[in-house]
Amino acid sequence: MSTRKSIVTTIALLTLCGCSRQSEQAPVAPAPTPPPVSSASVSTDEQSMPPFVGKIWLSVTRGDPLGTIVVFLPDKSMLRASCSTPFRVAEWGIISDTRIRWREALIPIEAEVLQPSPNDLVLQLVGTSRQESYVAISVPYACPEKTR
Repeated sequence: MSTRKSIVTTIALLTLCGCSRQSEQAPVAPAPTPPPVSSASVSTDEQSMPPFVGKIWLSVTRGDPLGTIVVFLPDKSMLRASCSTPFRVAEWGIISDTRIRWREALIPIEAEVLQPSPNDLVLQLVGTSRQESYVAISVPYACPEKTR
């Protein structure tokens, strides 16, 4: 019986030693927090965005669905929507100081960009005679009701 008692005592001591080792381990330091983003660390890509980026543009182009809007975002995504059609999000890019491109239904589209004033935007689609004209929207804005 003394052998059995020795085995039980040994197991108990090993268990206690194992528990005490865990509590003796150094505490885990929390993950370092990233430094705050300052305006000085904004990428040069965002700083060099054209002035039409980040505004909501309302189409005044004849034949466009009522309330058609387009928004060019600094992350190079573009939102298109209207009061009567579902919205679409596409990737857009800058080709030159006066030309941009995007894809619609897998079709690449390029446009010459004209901004005659801060509140006017004209996209001349390359290779076509189509010209899209937009005005900057003031908030709040709601889709106009259809006339009967």
